Amino acid sequence: MTITMTEKHQITIPKKIADVLHLKRGSMFSVELRRNRIELIPVEMKEKKFTAEDYQKLDLLFKKGRGQEKVVTQRLVSRLKQGKI
Repeated sequence: MTITMTEKHQITIPKKIADVLHLKRGSMFSVELRRNRIELIPVEMKEKKFTAEDYQKLDLLFKKGRGQEKVVTQRLVSRLKQGKI
């Protein structure tokens, strides 16, 4: 699964992921940088319990998105800067 950052540095969490994690408008996240990855960790006031079904849905989404990542090349960066993507 691939998403694109907007001009204002915003990203949209895909609905399928938001549904599985029970995220709603106004949900808060802790943002952490891990090597070359950005991790968004939902911050909740109370602990959520996930069912085996929730974990299965997340695993399926992960497997579907595998291999769809874009390789970052100089050409891709150049096209992004020119607004062609």
